[in-house]
Amino acid sequence: MAGLSLREAAEQTGASKSTIFRAIRAGRLSADRDDNGNFAIDPAELFRVYQPKSEEKNGPVALERPQKRPGGQDAIASDAVELRVRNAELEGEIKTLRLLLETAQKREDDLKAERDRWATQAERLALAPPPAMPEPLQPQSRGWWPFRRAS
Repeated sequence: MAGLSLREAAEQTGASKSTIFRAIRAGRLSADRDDNGNFAIDPAELFRVYQPKSEEKNGPVALERPQKRPGGQDAIASDAVELRVRNAELEGEIKTLRLLLETAQKREDDLKAERDRWATQAERLALAPPPAMPEPLQPQSRGWWPFRRAS
């Protein structure tokens, strides 16, 4: 699925391109880069972070939402658009929660390994005999006269 460019994402949300770029750089919004180095933003991820723009005062409608008419085709189309947006939001949340779960599991595994390493070291130190204290050195006896050495 092709993602949205920065410009398209800005048009869909009403935010500026620099705002969306800063969110990507800060890690609040995930985006892939295409072969040309441009961002490809998943709409579900975009709408997880930013609300879709309903109408601009002086411009076109970002997400076309026809007027609801009871029992008409416009009502069905409007419901379908709303469901797609909600589905995209939920998919983004699920993706984020799965990533958080994987990160937490990896962290838990790392903490368990570190705990086991410390426990092994504590057992080894507790079971090892204390190091032997070296005997104090006896001073060498010296002669009574400085130039005469003791033999």
